[in-house]
Amino acid sequence: MRIELESLAPPDIYDLMIQTIVPRPIAWVLSDNGDASFNLAPFSFFNGVTSRPPTISISIGRRRDTTKKDTWRNIEERGHFVLHIPGREQAGPVAQSAASLPFGESEVTAGGITLAEEPGWPLPRVKASRVAMLCRRYQIVEIGEAPQGLIIGEILSVYLDDEITRPSGDAVPLISASGMDPLARLGGDDYCGLGPAFTVERPD
Repeated sequence: MRIELESLAPPDIYDLMIQTIVPRPIAWVLSDNGDASFNLAPFSFFNGVTSRPPTISISIGRRRDTTKKDTWRNIEERGHFVLHIPGREQAGPVAQSAASLPFGESEVTAGGITLAEEPGWPLPRVKASRVAMLCRRYQIVEIGEAPQGLIIGEILSVYLDDEITRPSGDAVPLISASGMDPLARLGGDDYCGLGPAFTVERPD
C-alpha cells in the first residue's frame, strides 16, 4: 500500500504520522501562566536539535478555536520553561495533563502534582520526574497552514535523580536508561516504556 498525502485531510495525515513515527519521546513541559500558577502539558513531537548551543524542539499546535495553546503562549511571553522526561509510572498524570483546561487553570493543581523548587531558577520542577531540563526560549518558528509553533529551547541546566546516575570519570555521569524507564508515545492512546506497550485512556 502506498498513500499519497496530498489526497488526505489534515486529521488523517496526523493520524498516519503518529502511528508511524514511533516511539516518540515525551516532553512534559511546565511553564508559567503569569498569575502565580503553572501550566503542565505533554508533547510528543519533540526531540533534540543541536549540542552547540544545547537545544531541543517541541512542535505545539493550536486550540480548536485557533488560539495558541497555553504552553506556546507562556513560553513566548515569559521565556523560561522546564522540560521533564516522564517515566512509565507517570503515564496516568501525563495523559490527564493533556486535557484542555481554560487558560490559567493549572494542570498541576487539577492533577495534585507535587513540585520541587529549583534554586536559582524561576520555575519549579515536577518532583517525581527523574530528568528535568531547565530551558529558555531560543526561537519560535511558525510552520504550516494552522500554523504550528515550533518551539526551540536552549537547555541551561539539567536535573538528574541521583538514583539513575553513576560516576563515569568524565564531566557527565553514566545515566541508566532502565532507571529512567522513559515513557514514549505510540499511535492512538497507546504508550510504551522499555517493555511491552500499553494503553492509557486520555481525556477528550
